Amino acid sequence: MRLWIAILAVIVLIIAGGLWLEQSILKTTDHISRNLDLVKEAVRNSQWQTALEMYAQIETTWQMQKEHWTPLIHNHDIERVTIYLARLKGFLESEDQGPSLAEIAEMEIQLIQLHQQEVLTFRNVL
Repeated sequence: MRLWIAILAVIVLIIAGGLWLEQSILKTTDHISRNLDLVKEAVRNSQWQTALEMYAQIETTWQMQKEHWTPLIHNHDIERVTIYLARLKGFLESEDQGPSLAEIAEMEIQLIQLHQQEVLTFRNVL
């Protein structure tokens, strides 16, 4: 009987952890996406200082979450977002509109894919 209780407790912990991770990813990707929209608008309006300030907020959020997600998510996916952020910073600092907007678009796609890969669905479980 104790074995069944232990197995049930482990299953509940796994499910709870998955739901927590899903909510964390959803909350963070939504927050970053909203800030990326603000960066995109600032870039389109040539407000480079505002874009860099919004970028700093995105980078801070990403660095904090990256540490929590590293043991749970493929490092390749995390590294891709980190690389996009680094390239975006370079483009923002050089005030290069086209590549900045392209990096934002790539990052938005990667964040959507990250969320879809980690969400708890029947397809992802199998």
